[in-house]
Amino acid sequence: MSGGGGGDGGAQKMEDQRQARVESAVKAINSIFDGSPTVRGAGQATAFDPNQSYYTADGSAYTAPTVSTSRGHWTGTGGDAGDAAWVQDPSAGGLDMDQINEALRGGQLFTGVERTAGQDRSGMYNEQRQAVTDLNRRDVDRQFLDAERQNRFGLARAGLSGGSADIDSNADLTRRTNEGLMKASGIGDQAAADLQTSDERSRQNLISMAQSGIDTGQAAQMALSQLDANSANAQSARSGATVGNLFGDLAQAYLYGQQQQGARAGAAPYQQWTPGANSPRSSYGGTTG
Repeated sequence: MSGGGGGDGGAQKMEDQRQARVESAVKAINSIFDGSPTVRGAGQATAFDPNQSYYTADGSAYTAPTVSTSRGHWTGTGGDAGDAAWVQDPSAGGLDMDQINEALRGGQLFTGVERTAGQDRSGMYNEQRQAVTDLNRRDVDRQFLDAERQNRFGLARAGLSGGSADIDSNADLTRRTNEGLMKASGIGDQAAADLQTSDERSRQNLISMAQSGIDTGQAAQMALSQLDANSANAQSARSGATVGNLFGDLAQAYLYGQQQQGARAGAAPYQQWTPGANSPRSSYGGTTG
C-alpha cells in the first residue's frame, strides 16, 4: 500500500519546498543587487494563531495550508434519495499543523514586513569613478605647479628665461600634465570597474549559498551587508590609486642638459687648441746664426 507522498515517502514534496526556498532567496539577492526596493518578512513568529496575519520571508502574505478528509454525515429524511445530502464535518477541512509547525521551526513565518529602499549601484559606480578621477586630477595639478615653479626658478638662475630652453621645458611640462590627466581618468574608470566586479562576485557567492540552503531572510541580510562592505572598501581604496610622480626631475634634468650644452659650446674654441701643437719653435725649419 502506497503512502500519501506518492510512493516516495514525501521526497518530492520536500524537494519542491527546497526549490521554492532557493528561488525566493535568489530573487531577493538579485533584487537587492539590481537596486530594486525590497520587501521581506520581519519579526520571526514562534507560534501560530489562525486569527493573525503572517508573512513569508519574501514579504508575501502567508496562506496557511489545510487538509481535508472524508469525514462527514448524511442529512435528509432518507425516504427520498433526492432529500439526502452529504455534509463534511467542519473539522475535516482543518489546518495542516504539520506544515505550519515545520514553517515555524524553519524560521519561515513572520508577523510583519520590512521595506528597504533599493541602492542605486550604477550611481555609486559613477560616484566612485568621479571621486578617484578628481583626487588624481588634483594631484596632477599640484605636481604641475611644483614642477613649473622649480623650472622657472632654475631657468632664471641659469639665465635661460625666455629662450628656447624656457619654451622647450614648458612644453615638456604641459605634455606630462596632459598625460597625467588622461591617466587620472583611466584610474577612475578602473576604480568603478573594480567596485562593480566586487559586487558581481558577491552576488554569485550569495546565490551559491542560497542554493546550498540559506533562507530568504538570511540571503537579503547578507546581500545588504555585502554591498555595504564593498562600498566601504571602495572608499578606503580611493587614495591608493594614484598617478605617481609625473615629473620627477624632468625639468631640472632638462635644464641641466641645456646648461651643459651651453658650457660645451662656449668651451669649444679652446678645446680645439692643444698646447705644443703648431708651436713656432717646433715648426721653424731654419738655422740660427
